Amino acid sequence: MSGIKLFPRILLFVFISVSLFLTSCKEDPLSAEEDHFEAIGIAIFDASGKMVVKILRGVTADTLKGEVNKRSDHFEVKFLDESEKLIDPPDSGDKKFKWVIDDPALFSIYQDSGEEGGFEFHIDGLKSGKTKIEFFIEHEGHNDYRSGKIPVQIQ
Repeated sequence: MSGIKLFPRILLFVFISVSLFLTSCKEDPLSAEEDHFEAIGIAIFDASGKMVVKILRGVTADTLKGEVNKRSDHFEVKFLDESEKLIDPPDSGDKKFKWVIDDPALFSIYQDSGEEGGFEFHIDGLKSGKTKIEFFIEHEGHNDYRSGKIPVQIQ
């Protein structure tokens, strides 16, 4: 008789244990998922809408150009997805457009007031010469995307 009374308790224990195991193995729906921007290339358009630079998987034959002592018209940035189709930049405020210039004595990047970190920029030519720039999408302190180095010529 004591075995019969013990059986429901064992069954309840097994049921609770299995339930806890199954629910604890699922992903936490309250935790934020990593939200990385997926791109394999970048396309830069001049103010007229003409594509002036395309870099795909870090390879380009194009050169970004600027003039000494002049601020260029704006350049707009789009990206290329796995199918090599143009996609808009991320619109999330926590993803910022950043860059590194190999020789910053030749030029700088200017962004309009209030547009810092956005996906449009101007080139301020400082001195004649050639260098390279690499663009990044920064998200929470790390890079979600890096373009590869793009040649820049300032005349």
